[in-house]
Amino acid sequence: HMVDVNCKSCHGDDLSGEVLLDDPVIGTLYTSNITGLANRRTDEEIVIAIRHAIGPGGRQMVAMPSEAFAQFSAEDLGAIIAYLKTIPRLGEDSPAPDLSFIAPIMVAAGVMGDLSAAEIIDHDQPYAEMPEIGANLAYGEYLSPLCTSCHGADLSGAQPSIQGSPIAPNLTPGGGLGAWTESEFIQTMRTGVTPSRHQLDPEYMPWKSFGKLADDELQAIWMYLASLPARQMVIK
Repeated sequence: HMVDVNCKSCHGDDLSGEVLLDDPVIGTLYTSNITGLANRRTDEEIVIAIRHAIGPGGRQMVAMPSEAFAQFSAEDLGAIIAYLKTIPRLGEDSPAPDLSFIAPIMVAAGVMGDLSAAEIIDHDQPYAEMPEIGANLAYGEYLSPLCTSCHGADLSGAQPSIQGSPIAPNLTPGGGLGAWTESEFIQTMRTGVTPSRHQLDPEYMPWKSFGKLADDELQAIWMYLASLPARQMVIK
């Protein structure tokens, strides 16, 4: 369940990797093939990749949202790793990035934001405590980091780092969600259609993955979002 929600929107339905970015100016980036990990990676290496966005040999991983995944409890992270190790190898390794000459210049200039979570997260943070699972505020707060990599650390909206991504809206009561009901929020996550009949683009808003959350998980997230102060969006 955790893999369905957290991994497949980027690594593909079969987890063998897919195109993450294909831009004529920047080039092409691919997500990794994460099948067959039982034969290729130790548990420690998988933990470091998920929690710290650091791959083999100390390589920083690009566009791996470890700032959210570092918030997992040891129980949830262990369950994710145990499941990933049951998946047999499918296909070949993903292609290496095919970047244009201008891409490193854009990265150095900060135009593409923080592409590696390894540079911004606290690598010494302890595992989160596992709250009671269900429609409660504590569990909603625990699940809310799923949203922070796009919507910002305080969920008041942000510009995602992947070039071409639209601004992720304010999820606090100060934004558009302040006029929604819980049922409208859950329906949007299930269908990708907002109360105003706007169709969410799954390329940028992975509603198909988040729609796999159970009703009590979505209710918990809604409870947490509704409890936040009404912040204003400030895009830096």
